[in-house]
Amino acid sequence: MVSRTADVIVIGDGLIGLSTARELAERGAAVVVVGNRRPGAATEASAGLLIPSWEKLSPAATPFFADSLDRYPAFVESLRQFDERLVLRSGVVERTGGRYALRERDGAVDNVRLLAAVDAACAASGQIRRTHELATSIDVSSADVVRVNCDGGATLDARHVVLAAGAWSARIGGLPRALPVRPLKGQMIALAASPLRQAVMGEDVYLVPRDSETLVGATVEDVGFDLTVSDDATRSLRAAAARLEPSLSGAGVSRAWTGLRPATPDLLPILGRDPDTPRLLYACGHSKNGVLLAPATAAALATLCEGANPAVSLEAFSIARFA
Repeated sequence: MVSRTADVIVIGDGLIGLSTARELAERGAAVVVVGNRRPGAATEASAGLLIPSWEKLSPAATPFFADSLDRYPAFVESLRQFDERLVLRSGVVERTGGRYALRERDGAVDNVRLLAAVDAACAASGQIRRTHELATSIDVSSADVVRVNCDGGATLDARHVVLAAGAWSARIGGLPRALPVRPLKGQMIALAASPLRQAVMGEDVYLVPRDSETLVGATVEDVGFDLTVSDDATRSLRAAAARLEPSLSGAGVSRAWTGLRPATPDLLPILGRDPDTPRLLYACGHSKNGVLLAPATAAALATLCEGANPAVSLEAFSIARFA
């Protein structure tokens, strides 16, 4: 029998990976997180909106989205010891078709502060070890462990491996099946004004107040791992923001950036055990919902690693749907 490096190895150090590692550690597991933050990683590039597209979700997928949204207040509160300024802003104003509506259940969170707080929580845990390398491949040939090979030469073994490498998940070698996760580029800008009290969602753009700025997003571009910021996209986003909120028409662009959403063909995540290799678990392909689904994903994957089934079904998110 191969000796284990840890109980669980989490591949990926974004919000999904770190939240899952923290949940596992709080349940007593010894965890190793393999990851080295990449430019364009979705968590830091997003706007932190917590908006499930209820009207587009299937009945099978809706309960998981609802469960994660319900978990958010406690999730944020548990992290305030690492950042007392981290808050959950409730309510999103929807302006579509000339109508205004308050989506009271939806909200927003500062995704950059959130990721930093989860990172700090993991650093404070005696159960979590970090290796700032990139996973290159896995080996699932052993009946006892899954092996993870890293670009720096490290070889790690664990009872379970959670694949949470975002847009780069499909690049891991040795996976037992094709992983239909690809990057969807999203460009965003920040305007140097903050006239709004709440996030606003329009037909072609959204606005999120953040300190002295307003975040504006986002394009959707199927162009691979391209991280280029284009002047055309910046102009288009600025014009759309001014149409949605005229008080922003004179605000200058303070910064612009690009992120890579890890997208699946149906834009739903891939969650759960591999059908043929149950020691390998998927937590990837969250598309635009990685921040929203972090709490429920962490709880569900930790439960699976314990050998139990989550209270909310993951059947709608099985990789088997792409067979």
